[in-house]
Amino acid sequence: MLRRAGVDVEQQQRVTKAQDLLRSLPESSPAALKRQIVEAAFTAFDVPTHKIIQAASAEVDALQAFIREGGARAQKVIDEGTARIAELDAEIAEIRESMAAALADQAIRDAATEEQIAGVKPILAFFAHQEPGLGDFMNLRDVPPPAFMREPSQANFMKPRAPQPSGPLSDALTDIDVE
Repeated sequence: MLRRAGVDVEQQQRVTKAQDLLRSLPESSPAALKRQIVEAAFTAFDVPTHKIIQAASAEVDALQAFIREGGARAQKVIDEGTARIAELDAEIAEIRESMAAALADQAIRDAATEEQIAGVKPILAFFAHQEPGLGDFMNLRDVPPPAFMREPSQANFMKPRAPQPSGPLSDALTDIDVE
């Protein structure tokens, strides 16, 4: 990361050596004494302090840039996520509206249909006394089922259309109860 930011290996080594030197000093020593010791060491080894300052400044700048870039990337993700959440919230609101409208429409349909059923049930109840029922049809026990659900003898659909031939088959047909 530091090399990508333009801090070369030599600069990094200068900073590392300075850090090691500062860590090796006794913590109880006063700051002024520490400074004198470090400056004396750098002078003895012919290490220019301005190059250490430049290298340390370059590292700090690179690290701060890294923080800024990471923050910008994180902010972009947050902004995009917030926008997507807003879109999804709007879509959810539309779906909820659609669901509520469907329920309201169904309630209107139910009420209108129940009103129609209430108008038809008295007719079924009135005429149900003429033909005993064959089961529970629309919650009225005495209402006959539609013709297609009746037994063949009740549906009246097996009336012969032509004279029946004689023979064993004709005997079987006469056993069927046809109205």
